[in-house]
Amino acid sequence: MHWTASTTDVTPTVGYSSVNFLFDGFDVTMYDLGGGSKIRGIWHNYYAEVYGFVFVVDASDETRMEECVHVIETFLDSNLVQGKPLLL
Repeated sequence: MHWTASTTDVTPTVGYSSVNFLFDGFDVTMYDLGGGSKIRGIWHNYYAEVYGFVFVVDASDETRMEECVHVIETFLDSNLVQGKPLLL
């Protein structure tokens, strides 16, 4: 089986969204929070209720790597994030 992904129709998350689904008998809610500077202020509102994080970085935009490092360091400093799984 060969699977190919296309990035031509992928756009950054603007704002936030959530999706609920059943996985292996568990009710799961996933939040997709935008990474723009204007939306980052709401991130902390979700830290306490989640069990893990997926942090997506657009590695093709080299001009924002320093900003990404700073954002990730700030994110990891939160007591509500520490000790929870993180996929980068």
